[in-house]
Amino acid sequence: MDFEKSGRTRLMVRLPRHRQQLAKLRLLSLSTLLEACGIAVITRDELRGRAISGESLIAQYESNCQAIEDKVVSLLTNVSPRFVNWVPAS
Repeated sequence: MDFEKSGRTRLMVRLPRHRQQLAKLRLLSLSTLLEACGIAVITRDELRGRAISGESLIAQYESNCQAIEDKVVSLLTNVSPRFVNWVPAS
């Protein structure tokens, strides 16, 4: 499973103001956060689907998802707009 793609897609829905940056920007630090987001969201959703799962564990994953989202917003807010349209030479 492509956790980075999953995290990117989720955050594009959750953060419409940053949708263009999320779609175009390729930075290692962003990729790492997007992958972590994908893993956390999928794990949280799987825990929600189980009949027996600790509410405290689900709450911890909720908190992790929010913290990652906050870090992504901070990163995107501090990235120069000129990087959004930058395409590396092939």
